[in-house]
Amino acid sequence: MQCRSLTGFQISSAGIIRLPRFEVAMARSEANSKPVLAAEDVHIVTVYGRIYCLQFDRVAMLLHSYRFYRDAVIQQGSLPIYSERIAVSIVDSVLLVHQVEAKVVIIYDIFAESRAPISAPLPLLLRGSPRAAYLSSQSTGRIGESLETTVLSETEAVIYGDGWTFLVPDLICDVANGLLWKIHLDLEAISASSSEVPYVLEFLQRRKLEANKAKQLCLTIVRTSILERRPVPLVSRAIDVLVTSYSQSIKTGSYYKRMKVENTSVSNTNNSNTTVRDATNPADAFGKYSMHETMSSVENETTNKARYSNTADNLSIETQKMEALNLDPSSGKTDGASFMKAEASVAELHSSSAHSQIVGQGDVPLNTNVSEVQESQSTSAAVSPEDLYSSVFALVEEEMAGDASYLVAIIVEFLRRAYLEKLKVLPNIHVLTVQLLARCERYVELGFFIMNKILEPSKEVALQLLESGRQNFQTRKLGLDMLRQLSLHHDYVLLLVQEGYYLEALRYARKNKVNSVRPSLFLEAAYASNDTQHVAAVLRFFSDFIPGFKSTSDYNNYIHILGEMHSSAVA
Repeated sequence: MQCRSLTGFQISSAGIIRLPRFEVAMARSEANSKPVLAAEDVHIVTVYGRIYCLQFDRVAMLLHSYRFYRDAVIQQGSLPIYSERIAVSIVDSVLLVHQVEAKVVIIYDIFAESRAPISAPLPLLLRGSPRAAYLSSQSTGRIGESLETTVLSETEAVIYGDGWTFLVPDLICDVANGLLWKIHLDLEAISASSSEVPYVLEFLQRRKLEANKAKQLCLTIVRTSILERRPVPLVSRAIDVLVTSYSQSIKTGSYYKRMKVENTSVSNTNNSNTTVRDATNPADAFGKYSMHETMSSVENETTNKARYSNTADNLSIETQKMEALNLDPSSGKTDGASFMKAEASVAELHSSSAHSQIVGQGDVPLNTNVSEVQESQSTSAAVSPEDLYSSVFALVEEEMAGDASYLVAIIVEFLRRAYLEKLKVLPNIHVLTVQLLARCERYVELGFFIMNKILEPSKEVALQLLESGRQNFQTRKLGLDMLRQLSLHHDYVLLLVQEGYYLEALRYARKNKVNSVRPSLFLEAAYASNDTQHVAAVLRFFSDFIPGFKSTSDYNNYIHILGEMHSSAVA
């Protein structure tokens, strides 16, 4: 009870590995007193595939963290504690420190360099009770409604009750009500409880369990920041976070895994829903739902163990590079809404027959291959440049028609970061930039962007330069030059013909051997000029350079038209 020395053991397929012995830090209340280390003050958690020991120092009111390596255990730092009774949970590699007496939760993302809480202390809410749904399915009318109301009200009244037992990583056993709760993060509430936009985006980009929701929140935060005319440096840092995260996900392959998971998730979801609906016995349906919720925590633990096992060989190297981290969390910033949703997963735990039934009908078998579990959870909240264009820039442009200069500054910062990360940017963002600069009549700056390749050459950009150059000759010339630069000879010739420069188009077509433009277009343009010499010159050109042209209908028609033009000119 008064010892300070601990030894860890790692159980793996190779056997049991004894980890180095280490001593925990414990403050003394008096000079001669010996601190007491209780069993409930020590927790083993896995965060981002790394194994930690968390130790609560009741005298110093600190939560010390120790990271396990193969040949050393290194203290990482300490977090302040504000309650005599605490509990810890790990949800999606986020550390939740439950201040039981205050009935709030302080959340930390120890992956980040900053050791401050992610948001203000937030409450824990219980949402949904499967036993209430089960009881209501057995009754009808007012009786079912009263049963559901009673169960929910009784459950909500005992938040952080004495009968609660916190099971690492993310479960709460409520013995009094016969429920096992699973903790979830409310990402919307966390985002709303912090004003540090880049920090929140970094936090969201690391989320795996609800990657799609985190991605949509990131897009919403950036879009809102632009619409609120936040300072350009702040928005630039926010975009840097998203671009850097996307680049890393491309390099590691997690982004493509997310695309694969999204393509198969719909069919898997349909199969799961069908299994529950086809249950003839309400207890069977409830059992399947319970197992689905419970087994997700098993997947998390299995994945984390696999990650630690894969990195075990590098632990000695990491030990040499490891530096002690100073955890200096600050107080919460603002009052926020609830940040967690708890879903009840198992009812009537004391019933052995019900438990057996649940295990037998689980959606995820216990012997699931570890690599399959990792594949199903290898999701990413990364935001691609296409996502930024469609969900941010294009939408914001419609609402900021009178403030194009601000949006141009934001897009330029995005392009700067994208080029640093060597990412491919689709032409639609460059086209939008041309439109915005032309709208502001910043033609000189537009020319600078084109000549210095800030806006990459493409057919779409060239056509937009031609469109925007109707009021500025130099901009139009940039568009024509870009078409020639890209060797888009057909489009260049066609453009000259449409604008009436058909003789110049003929010379260019002959020089660059362009034979894809129909002769009738040149002949129609020459006839529209009402110049017989031009019509004759065009006919002579195609007769000399296109074999068999004299036997075509175009030649016969325009020879007849040329004769009529000569006759009318003589008359």
